[in-house]
Amino acid sequence: MEKMVIANDPFFAEVVRMLGEGKRVRIPVKGYSMLPFIRGEKDEVWLETPGEVKVDDIVLFHYRGRYIMHRVIGRDADKYIIRGDGVPKNCEYPLREEILGKVVSIIRDGVDVDPYSEKELRRVHLWQRLRPLRRYLLFFYWHFPWNRRWLKGE
Repeated sequence: MEKMVIANDPFFAEVVRMLGEGKRVRIPVKGYSMLPFIRGEKDEVWLETPGEVKVDDIVLFHYRGRYIMHRVIGRDADKYIIRGDGVPKNCEYPLREEILGKVVSIIRDGVDVDPYSEKELRRVHLWQRLRPLRRYLLFFYWHFPWNRRWLKGE
């Protein structure tokens, strides 16, 4: 199959249009800010309109001119506090109207994974508690393939 590259803005404009029509949209993932739970260039995600947004949701949002997909870690008044799982420090603070979609499933190695299952959320919460060590753990993830099994939940 031939690969076609589309610029982010027209691509996400179409994704947002389809979500606005109530459709479920499957998109490939680029980038590594959601490691180890979503792998750029390997995984895909199913998106739906967000409905209620709560802590632990993985959302697609438009913030400061960019489309980003990260996890909600909190809420402060009218803004959400959002950070990528593979990002040790920086957060984004979008308004509710900037949140465009919610990840409802991750396609990993051809298998649908529920990102909100009890097992996945246990792994996420453990990962969040290890924040001071994340950069070292991600170093091992990148450099030692034998270490990837526990990150994949095997």
